[in-house]
Amino acid sequence: MAFLMYAALKQDLIHQQYQLTSRLTQITRKMFNLNKYATNISDGSISMNDMMNTPASLFGRQNMFMSYSNNMAMAGAQQQMAQMAPMMQAQLAQMPPQYQQAYQNMIFQNLYKQQRDQIKDQETQLLNEQEEQMTAEKEQIQSQLAMIKQELDSVRKAEAEGIKDFTPNYTGQG
Repeated sequence: MAFLMYAALKQDLIHQQYQLTSRLTQITRKMFNLNKYATNISDGSISMNDMMNTPASLFGRQNMFMSYSNNMAMAGAQQQMAQMAPMMQAQLAQMPPQYQQAYQNMIFQNLYKQQRDQIKDQETQLLNEQEEQMTAEKEQIQSQLAMIKQELDSVRKAEAEGIKDFTPNYTGQG
């Protein structure tokens, strides 16, 4: 009877070990993919090469980031340009007409880049928080796996001892 109990306990532990190992693999893969995504957006823009090297699981998120960061940066830069217009008019009046548009474009591009960098920083902060959560979960799973391994070793040892107790001992004396 003890043998069956050990066999059932061993199977349960092996099943738990499999589930935890599977979850650990999922987390590790997700962390790798998020790291790849973070690298792709690290400069605040996404190139065609970045798009081609994006993990499939994050392709939609990267597209959303690209669209969102462009739209928000454009709106923010336009708003700042409007706020700066009175000050810029005085500066533009002192410039030759052929340089006025180039100066405005330069200012707008700088404002756009600043806005895009802020959005990238927000996304990076979100990614860091996700990584911290996944790292904590990985550590918890690794701890559980270590305990399961110890318990499994104990069950196997006890199971082997239980089998010895039920094995007939023939001495050959009769």
